[in-house]
Amino acid sequence: MTPTRPATSFARRWAALSAQRGGLCLGVAPSPVWLDRWGLADTAESVRRYGDVLLDAAGDSVSAYKVQVPFYLRHGAAGMAALRRFRDGVHERGALVLLDAKIGDAEDTMAAYADLYLGPQSQLGGDAVTACAFMGAATLHPLLRIAQDRDAAVFTLVRTSNHGAGEVQGSRTPEGHSTAQAIADALTGWHTAHCGTPEPGPAAAVVGARLPESAQLVRRLPHSVLEIPGLGRADRRTEEVLAPVRDAADRAMLTVTTGVLRHGPAPAALRTGIQWWHEEIARHR
Repeated sequence: MTPTRPATSFARRWAALSAQRGGLCLGVAPSPVWLDRWGLADTAESVRRYGDVLLDAAGDSVSAYKVQVPFYLRHGAAGMAALRRFRDGVHERGALVLLDAKIGDAEDTMAAYADLYLGPQSQLGGDAVTACAFMGAATLHPLLRIAQDRDAAVFTLVRTSNHGAGEVQGSRTPEGHSTAQAIADALTGWHTAHCGTPEPGPAAAVVGARLPESAQLVRRLPHSVLEIPGLGRADRRTEEVLAPVRDAADRAMLTVTTGVLRHGPAPAALRTGIQWWHEEIARHR
């Protein structure tokens, strides 16, 4: 496939897709556990087949895919080839690819990460990538500038949904803000300084907190596309996950993984699971 520059920004593409197809983002996790549950061996060929089944099941009903990159890269060159094949299949169906790599490093490495993950000219061709600000929010600035130039996005981990997240992300700055709040404010500040418009830009965010923290963080991120994990988890009700983004539906990427994958590997069952989540989201809007 010949790389081509996106016609418009990630945020605009997401808004258009979610208006047409809904805000569902399908989590892609070809881990050894999921491969085994689907009756597949732990090989790069199985990872490729897993992706083909998901794409066949989803068709053009999904707006984006959040791909757990390590489950591909652990298979080396063959895994990278499987990821590129999956990326191409997503783009052929008009959807977006969020590469969940959680990158975080010093400023001078960020251009290299961009060349690996971001945009059609990169090695893996993602429309967006996840990143963490553990070394300081300013370390993400080079990556954000490149994402802006490539019409891509960087989804910074503001508050994750894993059970141990509060230990670090809830810690307090000298000003009394939580680390999550400080990161959210830094992203909004970068947007204000570099984008010149209230329209959402490349500084996107992952917000997996529970209420009321999730609502507070969403309010601090008025210019960000928001990836909201948690749908389908046993400890999260749909209404709780959706409540903070009811007034930001065009910016909310609603990710479900286990809630769909458990229906596999039969494409018809996966299709039914995806449709159920579309209806479930509509019921709670």
